[in-house]
Amino acid sequence: MKNDFDTVKDRFASDGVNAPDDINEDMVLGQLEGVEPVKVKKKKTGMVLGITSAAVASVAVITAGAFLATNIFFSRVQVGTPVSVSGTAKLMQFNTRDEVKKAVGNAKKFQNNINSGERYNVLDGDVLEYGEKVFSAGSANGSAAGSASGLSGSSSSHNSTYVQHTGVDEADNVKTDSEYIYYLAPTSNGMKHQIQIYRAAQKDTEMISAVTELNDSNFREFYVNGDRLVVLSEVYYSDSSTEASVYDISDRSKPKLLDSFCQSGNYVSSRMIGDTLYLVSDYYAYNDDDLPETRNKNATPDEVPVNCTYSVETPADSRFLVVSSVDTQNGAKALSTKSILGSADDVYCNQDYLYVNATEYETQDYNRVINSFASYYTPTNVRTQIVKFSLNDNLDAVASCYVKGEINNQYSLDEYNGNLRVATTSINEKNSFEVNNLYVLDSELNQIGSVEGFAKDESIKAVRYMGDTAYVITYEETDPLFVIDLSTPSDPQILGEVKISGFSTMLVPIDENTVLGIGYNTDNVYYTDMEVQDGIKIVTFDVSDKTNPKVLDTKVFKGYYSEVQNNPKALLVNTERNDFTIPFSCYGDGYSNYDSYSGVINFRISDGKIDIVDEYRSDVFVSSENGSAEVSRCVYVGNTIYMLGNVWEYDYYIKNNTDDVYRTSIDWVDYK
Repeated sequence: MKNDFDTVKDRFASDGVNAPDDINEDMVLGQLEGVEPVKVKKKKTGMVLGITSAAVASVAVITAGAFLATNIFFSRVQVGTPVSVSGTAKLMQFNTRDEVKKAVGNAKKFQNNINSGERYNVLDGDVLEYGEKVFSAGSANGSAAGSASGLSGSSSSHNSTYVQHTGVDEADNVKTDSEYIYYLAPTSNGMKHQIQIYRAAQKDTEMISAVTELNDSNFREFYVNGDRLVVLSEVYYSDSSTEASVYDISDRSKPKLLDSFCQSGNYVSSRMIGDTLYLVSDYYAYNDDDLPETRNKNATPDEVPVNCTYSVETPADSRFLVVSSVDTQNGAKALSTKSILGSADDVYCNQDYLYVNATEYETQDYNRVINSFASYYTPTNVRTQIVKFSLNDNLDAVASCYVKGEINNQYSLDEYNGNLRVATTSINEKNSFEVNNLYVLDSELNQIGSVEGFAKDESIKAVRYMGDTAYVITYEETDPLFVIDLSTPSDPQILGEVKISGFSTMLVPIDENTVLGIGYNTDNVYYTDMEVQDGIKIVTFDVSDKTNPKVLDTKVFKGYYSEVQNNPKALLVNTERNDFTIPFSCYGDGYSNYDSYSGVINFRISDGKIDIVDEYRSDVFVSSENGSAEVSRCVYVGNTIYMLGNVWEYDYYIKNNTDDVYRTSIDWVDYK
């Protein structure tokens, strides 16, 4: 005779759906473990409702059903039949536009049920249309490639953007070359964004031209590639789109728009390799007919072809990730576009592959387990969707997968010798606390190794990979640096750890034995155990013995804040001088802007020791009762460091009777 769990699985199978393998008696008991008896009060008398073994047995099948319903996020009914595209979560290719529309409609039905608090009635077999086959076979090919992370910066007469992989440029809001500085000035009071071009000449630095956004656009980032300025914008017509506009800046005083390329969706990220731009957007289809489009300049939009449209196996909603390769030397010519029914939040990219990832959430609600007696909630379940693209002429989508947990940022991922390493923070499903994991995936994104559940009650703040070693920073009250050996991809091992107060938000390899950390100093509030972030902390770690990492040196700047604590691109690296520069601001007593100041800190690392070369406080970026100012970024040209930021002027506010108005300011200081 079949037990209740077999019956549940049979009901799923009858509708063409595979029930998760972990639906069994042990799973249900594990979910109930640790649940205290629930007290229910009445007006005059009270009673205690206890969960007995008999009660457990009687609600086993209901619990299984509720578990399936609330965890269908991780066991979502497929929107089609997997095809021969690689990956643990198979990509599926469409044949007709009607198939795309049907899949979008199904995804919307699923999301509407989630939003309305409904779940599929798994016991009644109500699985909508997700069990229907709407796809047929397709294929894609790709080869494994290795890469390594290291110190990135500039060894010429000017800096380049700090990037994750040498040869893969990243968009930013400030760039420089040997003569000019390019800066994206932020909006204030409805003023338009401008990309301002300055001739770098110390005290004689002047703006010589600017590119101003149009009424329906919003500048996000840009690239400078020789005599090409590539501006990335979000454009708002009847729907949101992402636009890449290419300007000829051979005459810096007169930028000239050459061409533009536009694709559906909000801007996510981009990369540039040589003259080719890789553009990623996230498009939400409100209706079944709302499919991603592309267009050049003022041309009529074209839908992404059906044979270039795919779906992940279990899309969370009706969002598409859209990826295009664009030739920026010949106008803005689209080379290839792919759209995937799946989400996009961030990217990791080397010279061979582009990985697009997205975090998906769903809160589990156990109301339906003991509906009339009590409510019991667990924290949000999280997983990360990853889609892999080959950077070949066709921009092939080659694999897809899901991993447990969410990533911190792009540095949580790295490809090495054909394997993708991914570090995540997740919720322990049994005890509801945070844990951390590192997964190793092969070239088809099949998991081949992992280390899970380390650093209980902490979350990942920084990750850096150096060859076959991962360095992971987690934080709750202290800052442990974990050293994880990945030399055997199928069996990652934590070799050692070291703890320090505060936490690093970025890790920078100095050499094979030294790692630099930049992040936050923390202090206890008065005489309590409560910790607060208070200033910048710079630390060096000795990792020559991976089983016994050590702290070599630390520098703390209390009351300081730096853009680099949240944005790795704000780190200025000069490899010729072997030094680093970061912007900073200090807000005095924390209650006003009076006597606050801003500037840059220039330092070197020598034999693991941190040598502060100069802490320069700018005379331009000074906050007072008449206004506020801070240095947000810095660049160098020749022997001069230039500081850029925005100043709010109270006098201008009074004189012009207008709202807060900012202006761009630039200061400079020579290297010592």
